[in-house]
Amino acid sequence: MRIFVDRLNCCEHDLDNPETYQYLPKTTRGLRDMMFKEIGYFHCYVTYFHPYWDDDQVNKVEDMIEYFCNNEKKNYENVLWYQEQVFLFMNETENMC
Repeated sequence: MRIFVDRLNCCEHDLDNPETYQYLPKTTRGLRDMMFKEIGYFHCYVTYFHPYWDDDQVNKVEDMIEYFCNNEKKNYENVLWYQEQVFLFMNETENMC
């Protein structure tokens, strides 16, 4: 059991529990597409819409993108790994303010 406290410090999530990801796609292809869509949105948001954004959070998200890209190949068939990456990425980026 790996507990994750969300960015707003309001909820705890068990990263090892598949129920945590029940709203996410169940295929690696669907999850991969979702992750790349989220990455693209993030880049547009911080490069063009809000270029003055908080550097600490931008750096954290960039580190998450690097981790995803560096580890995707060895987890290409691992649905839970993709679900965790999408879940964590969306948690970090959905409240960028």
